Amino acid sequence: MISGSKPIRSRKENSPVFRLALVLVLILPLQGAWLTDLKEAKKQASEEKKDVFVVFLATEISGACVQFKKSVLSQHLFQQAIVDRFVPVLFDVPLKQTPGMVSPLAANREVAESFGVDRYPTAVFLNSKGIVYARETGAAINGPLKHAAKVIQRSNDQLARLKSIKEAYQQNGLARVKSLIALVKSTPQGADPSLNADHLEEIAKLDPDDSLGFRKNHLAEMGFAILDRGLKEVFHKDSYDEVIQLVDDYITRFEPKGALLQKALFPKLAALNHGKQKAQAIKAAEAVIAVDANSAHGKLASQILKRLKSK
Repeated sequence: MISGSKPIRSRKENSPVFRLALVLVLILPLQGAWLTDLKEAKKQASEEKKDVFVVFLATEISGACVQFKKSVLSQHLFQQAIVDRFVPVLFDVPLKQTPGMVSPLAANREVAESFGVDRYPTAVFLNSKGIVYARETGAAINGPLKHAAKVIQRSNDQLARLKSIKEAYQQNGLARVKSLIALVKSTPQGADPSLNADHLEEIAKLDPDDSLGFRKNHLAEMGFAILDRGLKEVFHKDSYDEVIQLVDDYITRFEPKGALLQKALFPKLAALNHGKQKAQAIKAAEAVIAVDANSAHGKLASQILKRLKSK
């Protein structure tokens, strides 16, 4: 299994054999139906009523990407297996930046950034309207046909989802609301939020008082995703006060409950602990444990609390 990660060079990747293979991969184009222009791919997909399968590689520095390209993507069996469902697009992203030199593939870096890609290989699945409905990071080198089956399953899942959407809108009242809530909750990770915009609007219209409590919880989850990104930006700077403020602001605004509250409280505990604010760290640890002492966060908070009290 090749897990998606920020590429790290191995001893093997520095060998003359690997460098020769890399040169061949870089200079020889993929055979078959692969496009390198996203705009053209979207146009073709719209005309042919297909999805778009976009793959981002970093063969310049990643042996995993080189192997994936050679063993799967460039294979005729793989291309033929997916061509009826997808318009395939490939972007090889140059991650090396040499002062004074501009890679001929530099534009690919901008495309990757526009999709939020920071690990390679990454695959993004777009519907015929160009909206992302799923993404995957990493790849298993288990043969072109097995990987093709995995890619096609994504399409099958999307078709099943479209069928469920149609069935949901044939229902009325709270029955429709409950079906739409189930759809929103089952949205694949990495999908564009716009996929659910109409469903969320319909839920709000049919359940204006939020009697099922979904909208409040959903907003809290969306808010946590924003919080998580913010925490990643400030935590590595040792900006512990900013971490605490971000968490407090989130909890005040969204009033999360259960596991979501615990996930929000834990970085605050970590910041207080690193910042050597013992008394407040103890209170934060106790708050995390109070939500669920048996969860992973709860158990870790118990360990931290024990260390804090022993000092």
